[in-house]
Amino acid sequence: MKRSDALINREALLRAAFDVFAERGFDVPLEDIAAAANVSRTTLYRNFKDKQALGIAIFESNLVELEAIAAELRDKPDGLTTLLKMLAEGCARSAGLADVLCGNPSWEPQLQAMRDRVTKLMQPLLVAAKRHKQVRSDLSADDLDLMLDLFGTSNRGTQAERMDHAQRVLDLLYKGIRP
Repeated sequence: MKRSDALINREALLRAAFDVFAERGFDVPLEDIAAAANVSRTTLYRNFKDKQALGIAIFESNLVELEAIAAELRDKPDGLTTLLKMLAEGCARSAGLADVLCGNPSWEPQLQAMRDRVTKLMQPLLVAAKRHKQVRSDLSADDLDLMLDLFGTSNRGTQAERMDHAQRVLDLLYKGIRP
C-alpha cells in the first residue's frame, strides 16, 4: 500500500472513531469503527494497538487542529471566545472518550501534556482579548485552566443534553470574563 493510502486510512479511522464514539459511546466494538471507516480490522490494528491508543490519537489529532485554529485567531478580538466555544463543544461531543481515558492512570502523562498544550495555545488569545478589552484585565492562564475543568463537566446525558450544558457553561463564563 502506498504511504498516502495509509495516511488516508488512518484519517478515515480517526474520523470514524470520533463519530462512532460520540454517537454510541466508548464501549463500541473496534470492528464497528473499522466498518464505519471502510477499512479492514487488520488496517485498524496496524494503526492502533487498542481502543485507548485510538482515543489518544483522536485527542492528538483534535489538538493539532486546535493549534492551527488558534494560530489563525491569534490577533482577533474574539479569538479567545471563539476557541472557548470550540473547546466546550468538543468536550461535550467526546464525553465518553474523555471519561475512559481520564480514568486510566497510565494515560495521565500524555493527557496532562495535551492539556498543557491547550492552555499554552490559549495564552496568546488571552493577551489579544485583553488588548481589545474583550475580557477582564485580571483574567489569567490559571483561569483558562479552570475553564477547561468546567468544560469537562459537560459529560452526562445525551449528546443534545451535553451540548446544551456546554452552552450554559459558556454563557456563564462569558458573563464572568467580560470587563
